Amino acid sequence: IFYYFVGASFVDNDLSNFLAFMNFGSFVYMYYAIKSLWVKPKLVNYIIAKEIGESKDVIEEQELDLQTSKIRGIYFFIIAIALLIITKLRMQPELQADAISMNPVFIFIGVIIILIWLVLDIYRKKKYGIFLFKTIVPLVVTTWIIIATIVLS
Repeated sequence: IFYYFVGASFVDNDLSNFLAFMNFGSFVYMYYAIKSLWVKPKLVNYIIAKEIGESKDVIEEQELDLQTSKIRGIYFFIIAIALLIITKLRMQPELQADAISMNPVFIFIGVIIILIWLVLDIYRKKKYGIFLFKTIVPLVVTTWIIIATIVLS
């Protein structure tokens, strides 16, 4: 809400910077949301730590992280949506092309990261017998960038 009212007084370059901040912030918060909500890798680390007899502090820290990750993920997801909505509401027609000009590059980089993580996931599945599906994080973030591009166009 604060950013919505602060952005109301910006014009020209200030507004352009504000929109870029909101747009990129939406991507970053979506990354944190998915990273927090996808707990399978954290759960595997927790189980391994318990099996090898890690210190009690390490295990308690991982338990706390697992317990709070869902609510943190939901908060990050809500913030990502709010930032995208603020960007849409404050978007000026003359700044629209500039605000989303980097999104195709981010989508391309996201596809490359998806492919790399998919190869790593397949490698881990063959070597260790567990499929962590860490590919979901760049997949969802890249999908979010595509959705943001469509919404802001």
